[in-house]
Amino acid sequence: MQAYRFAARMISVKSHQMTKSRTQLPRTNHSRLALRSAVVALSIAATGAVTLASERVAQAQTGEAVAESLFRDGKRLFQADDFEHACPKLAQSYQIDAAGGTALLLAICYEKQGKLASAWARYSDALALAKRDSREDRERRAREGLDSVEPKLSYIDLKLDPATQAIAGVMLSIDGTELPVMSDTRLPVDAGKHQLTIRAPNYESWHAEVTVGGPSVTESISVPLLQSKPLAAPTTAFQSPQATPVLTTVDSEQSQERVTNRNVRATAYVIGGVGLAAVAVGSYFGVRAVKQNNDANAICPAKQCSPEKGTAVTKSEDALSNAHLADALIGIGSAVTISAVVLWYVYRRDPPAAAPYAAIAPNAVSFGWRQSF
Repeated sequence: MQAYRFAARMISVKSHQMTKSRTQLPRTNHSRLALRSAVVALSIAATGAVTLASERVAQAQTGEAVAESLFRDGKRLFQADDFEHACPKLAQSYQIDAAGGTALLLAICYEKQGKLASAWARYSDALALAKRDSREDRERRAREGLDSVEPKLSYIDLKLDPATQAIAGVMLSIDGTELPVMSDTRLPVDAGKHQLTIRAPNYESWHAEVTVGGPSVTESISVPLLQSKPLAAPTTAFQSPQATPVLTTVDSEQSQERVTNRNVRATAYVIGGVGLAAVAVGSYFGVRAVKQNNDANAICPAKQCSPEKGTAVTKSEDALSNAHLADALIGIGSAVTISAVVLWYVYRRDPPAAAPYAAIAPNAVSFGWRQSF
């Protein structure tokens, strides 16, 4: 691109010298019109790409700032042994930004509170994150926490009627968290009261409240056969169709964010293609400008041209216009391409989807939902 700018300057000098001649032929303004159109179109594309990328970066930075502020508050309260207020702040920070240090401190905080099942889950997360980040110190501390907590876990031992387990769509809910239903399942839980619900379509739900007294306690619960709901009496009156189940707020937001990310990435590809095309076209005009300037020099190598060699003036002026057009297209095309790359990089990842997981403890299997990051 610097070569084209140097060529443009040299062509400008040559054109200025030739126009001193009394002979000057008329020429069109197509090159200038093309230059203006290209500059306007590419400037709009670059502005849109930079704006979208800036908004996404600002959102990410805001989330990280909030997570960091919550972490610092939680750490300060933790150091003051105020675990009752420290753990919720650390949990909020971890929910916003699943950092390895936050997971580890939250696990220790839960252990201090006596919430051993919660501590066990966060120690497992901290161990995985420490391996990912190559933090041997955190990995060692997470293993120590798991070794300390795991033998003291309390469980709810569910005994399901085989007929209940065979019902299509049957689900278990513990404290509002839905889990897959499996017979003879031991669920690691914190000490205290827990609400259990077994539900299935067209069946009456079963509810129970279970109190787990302390560490290393197993409470056995037998779930009876679910009873079918009575069939509704037929009616000839018009009935409005049932509403379609609505996704939860988190699922809806994540689904919408995935769609947005895909659309933005597609836009980035288009913008990047436009930028590369502009660079290619600018290179063409740059080569053309150099050729036209050489042709003008061949016709009229002297500083002053006679009227018979007026075509040299036209070629020199066209060469100058093409050189300026090349500079503009290559410069703007490069900026647009870089903006498209930044835009794609910012929106390259989709939010994780919630997925079931299974954790195996000695003589136990637990199930739940975990977000992947």
